Amino acid sequence: MLLSGSRRPGASSASRAFGDAGPARITVSLYEAPPREELTLDEFEVFAVDRLRVLRTIDTLRQKGFKTNELDNELAPILRRLLPLAAAGPNADTDARKDEVSHFILRLAYSRTEELRRWFLSQECRLFQHRLSTLQGSAFARFLEARGMAFEEVPASEADARSAALARCGGIAAGATTWYRVPFLEAIDLVGRREAYLEKGKAYVPQAKLHAIVVARFRAALSRSLARASPSLAAAAADPRLAPLLTNVERHDLEKRSAEDDDVEGITPEQIDALADQSMPLCMQQLHVALKRDHKLKHWGRQQYGLFLKAAGLTLEDQLRFFQTEFTKIMTPEQFSKEYAYNIRHRYGKEGKRTEYSPYGCFKLVMDMAPGPGEYHGCPYKHFDADHLAAVLSKTTLDAGQQTAVLSKAKERNYQIACQRHFEYAHPKEHGVVARLDGVGNHPNAYFKASRVYHQELTAAKDPEAAKKLLEAKAAKTGATVGAAGDVVLAN
Repeated sequence: MLLSGSRRPGASSASRAFGDAGPARITVSLYEAPPREELTLDEFEVFAVDRLRVLRTIDTLRQKGFKTNELDNELAPILRRLLPLAAAGPNADTDARKDEVSHFILRLAYSRTEELRRWFLSQECRLFQHRLSTLQGSAFARFLEARGMAFEEVPASEADARSAALARCGGIAAGATTWYRVPFLEAIDLVGRREAYLEKGKAYVPQAKLHAIVVARFRAALSRSLARASPSLAAAAADPRLAPLLTNVERHDLEKRSAEDDDVEGITPEQIDALADQSMPLCMQQLHVALKRDHKLKHWGRQQYGLFLKAAGLTLEDQLRFFQTEFTKIMTPEQFSKEYAYNIRHRYGKEGKRTEYSPYGCFKLVMDMAPGPGEYHGCPYKHFDADHLAAVLSKTTLDAGQQTAVLSKAKERNYQIACQRHFEYAHPKEHGVVARLDGVGNHPNAYFKASRVYHQELTAAKDPEAAKKLLEAKAAKTGATVGAAGDVVLAN
């Protein structure tokens, strides 16, 4: 017997998602075909950014080590606010339209590089898994039927004949649930966890575990779609109205928070030594230490650190001056200009194809940036051995217990959580100031920004008069004034 359903000829995933009315409506989509929808530029940006915030939330919760149920509980209210999916009622069509359109916008934007594709695929699969878990009772069977997914149901007589073997798979009695026979390759994870019975190349899977098979199919289809979408990005980005979002989407939310939530200014070469100790994540601290000690960095170290400093607010002229000051301690200015200045200008989009390069995120540093001999780039929590990492942590402000906690996370291969713990310990609650963790553990520049905001607020809490004078100095540059409550009042 097959649990399946026929697809309506010509029906796309979008039309099935928000074209079916009535109580049998299925809202969870496989995003098989892009919707043909007209939308405004405002909708284009709002839809994409709201979904991006949901995916970033999923990533943050996973990096913090939330278990499945905990993550689902945290995610549910955020989805209701940013990306709801009503099955019925006046908002059902609007919700489904936003869900479909936002997915395909981000699918196109995140097809640009392998790193972005992997990140998007991982978060979308977790979102899909969450939504599958909300299908209760017969809703899941109706979802399979509506999406044309076929699974071979194991007859009761065959299940009874294998009752002992099936009972060992998660402790489920053969007669207590419906079992399905699926190809082994689609159930590798379940077999590895002993949650499915394997016989003659087929996995016997209880109905409750079919979610994992459906998610695996979704992952495979989305992965193929992302690869196919990449060539279309250039054509879409040729529209100047869409290019800023499509080509910088991974930085969009971070930049928006930076502009709205704090008043951190750029940096100068004279500030970098102090900021390295105070606010840089360990990966950038290690590059800075190596640069000051050796007066040089190899290519990928220069690239990682240079892009970080660029995103932190260091101008092209200042970055040239900063690196030249160090490098010319072991070489002539002419040699620096000939061998290194071009790459710095290239970093800022002033040479070659004049491309604006983005700073590397934690995913890339962990997965793609393993250093070789004499190199210091990458992620210390991933690429340093335990003794080396312990020696580095011993030179920080963390006490022995905190160092042990960070080392423990690194040994568990929770590298980004180790970075988050380091940040939390280095930025304790003080004078009522609590550090914000937005993006910490996901991007070195998010760590840097959050640290600078924390220290600004801490300075203001300790010395309100000094903080007010600083605001007045900043306001004077723009013709604004500072009010009695310490707020900046713009001039008319």
